[in-house]
Amino acid sequence: MRILIVGGGAAGTIVANKVARGLSDDVDRGVTEVVVLDKSNKHEYQPGYLFVALGEEEPEHFVRNEKDLLDEKVKFYSGAQGEVVSINTKENKVKTADGKEWTYDILVISTGSVPDPSPIPGLKDAAYFFYTMEDAVKLRDALNSFKGGNIVISVTSLPYKCPVAQYEILFALHDRFKKSGINANFTYLFPINGTHQHPVVSKVGESWMNEKGISIMSSFVIDSIDSKNRVIKSKDGRTVNYDLFIAIPPHRPSEVIIKSGLGNPWIPTDPFTLKSKQFKNIYVLGDTTDIPNVAKAGSVAEYEAAVVAKNVIADVKKTNNYYKYDGSAYCFIMHSMDKAGYLYMNYFTPPLVSLPSKYAKWVKLIYNELYWSMSEKAEL
Repeated sequence: MRILIVGGGAAGTIVANKVARGLSDDVDRGVTEVVVLDKSNKHEYQPGYLFVALGEEEPEHFVRNEKDLLDEKVKFYSGAQGEVVSINTKENKVKTADGKEWTYDILVISTGSVPDPSPIPGLKDAAYFFYTMEDAVKLRDALNSFKGGNIVISVTSLPYKCPVAQYEILFALHDRFKKSGINANFTYLFPINGTHQHPVVSKVGESWMNEKGISIMSSFVIDSIDSKNRVIKSKDGRTVNYDLFIAIPPHRPSEVIIKSGLGNPWIPTDPFTLKSKQFKNIYVLGDTTDIPNVAKAGSVAEYEAAVVAKNVIADVKKTNNYYKYDGSAYCFIMHSMDKAGYLYMNYFTPPLVSLPSKYAKWVKLIYNELYWSMSEKAEL
């Protein structure tokens, strides 16, 4: 019995650890194998990119060796040995860049989402991003040299990773520049009506922006950016000038999902069991799913990972004791550099957004540290 996990990010690592421990006796006897494949041997805490961009932490603070996070019973392959180039669902096989074919009995797909500015003309050259460590460092340097002017922060398309990330960078920078005496005018662009895709969260975001004097332009779908003249053009003909442009870029699935024909573009996934709607021996979780109204966020990946791990164990042991994911999502929202609120929701409960507090900001920072020792090692 081989359980193959493609993607060693937040979700894949938790599933691997929980499954390896839950099937410890089987693994020790050699009748079950838990394998993680990932191109990179490094594990990055993606919510940390924001703190790198804001200059609050160094990049290395949010990077660990993936092998160190995995249970010793898990087999891990990276580089060409771990880079998955094709998934053959008819034959239950996965091929890696070194040419090896892996057969599987159960496949767990947690390949995440990829920020990709290329669909919007001019976006890559005009905007700063913070969805990779490299981009976060570039944004940090730009912010450190910023002397004042018009800052535009835009969500370019839906869906995207971390649905409150734009709020956090917006409110943190507004507070930072106000305290430092730098004259900065903020404009917020959103591609549909409101400030967020969920109406409840949208109203909270709008009230916080109004409170801070931030201009809102919604249903603003970017057509192109003239980086030479620093002008953002919308599909309906509106224009916005900027001195500094920070964008949430379009997101897509990883290349192997597209090439293998598994998604359109995201993989059709049962919202409760987290199984592929097409293949009974494939689980899908994290950003890779097509589940509507569920955020592509780290907390979602963690909640889902706990369910998937239990259900994989149930499959192997044939207990019929299956669990269901209830749509839980929990996110912190920075309201300033020293305060934050939090958001909780699930399939049955509309979002609850707390009032900002210093306490919530400290909890957010504490979790950044607990992630390594408890969350990813599946000890929570």
